[in-house]
Amino acid sequence: MLAHLEARCEIRAGIASRLGSVETRGVDRPSRGRKHPGASPRRAHRMTNDNSMTRRQFVAQTAAAVALSGSGAPGQAHAAPLKETLLALTASQAARALRRGEISAESYASALLAQCKRGASLNAFITLRPDRVLEAARACDHKRSVGAKLGPLHGLPIPIKDSVNTKDLPTTAGTPALRNFRPSEDAPLVRALREAGAIVLGKTNLHELSYGYTSNNHAFGAIHNPYDPTRIPGGSSGGTAAAIAYHMAPLGVAEDTEGSIRVPAALCGLAGFRPTTGRYPTHACAPISPLFDQVGPH
Repeated sequence: MLAHLEARCEIRAGIASRLGSVETRGVDRPSRGRKHPGASPRRAHRMTNDNSMTRRQFVAQTAAAVALSGSGAPGQAHAAPLKETLLALTASQAARALRRGEISAESYASALLAQCKRGASLNAFITLRPDRVLEAARACDHKRSVGAKLGPLHGLPIPIKDSVNTKDLPTTAGTPALRNFRPSEDAPLVRALREAGAIVLGKTNLHELSYGYTSNNHAFGAIHNPYDPTRIPGGSSGGTAAAIAYHMAPLGVAEDTEGSIRVPAALCGLAGFRPTTGRYPTHACAPISPLFDQVGPH
């Protein structure tokens, strides 16, 4: 699966220009004056929170910064702000820079966590523990500093859909019945990612029990589309898709039975890959149908 995670970063789809017409149900529509980090660009000029921006605005501003970086006098350096530079990295670029020591795992994790905070109202995560993420990132930096062998995903924070077991974080499958369920071990997929050096960024929100296409979760709250918070991100892996679309991480783990990777990818302007059934182990993942269940990346 690591090869597919790497390949996903090189085939990112273009930003979606249109979304499905289905609106988020069971959630109040944001008023015109409400601050929202994923608000529609058409209402952006009405906002008073300067730190809020949509994914469209982020991409546009990052592109502008890149364009301006080459417009000065010959030999004059125009570096883009470090935070924006880090958020714009693909998973391949970030993993390469982390292994080479060009960026520290702590600084990269801090940039992603700051973006998670800015986009908190999208409700992409059920469980997010910044202190644990930073602790793991510092351990990665120490490992590199002493010359230890580094895995291909060394220091890369990856969000995991909350239907996949993690031994150090609750796994709810998006249902209140499992709110306090703490698995005794990682799912094989998570274990493989950790062995490759990855850091679990957090557990992403989803349609309850992965059984639906809207990600309107009545137990943990509806997930909002980063392009327009009045619309759905698709489901059931809506939290992972929303997090990646908002640059909270360069890629994430989702799960697909009948479109749960592909539908959110389509509605959030991402590439989503559903591997062949049985290609990767689905043990310790909340099951729906063994004939169709499969984990894969956004």
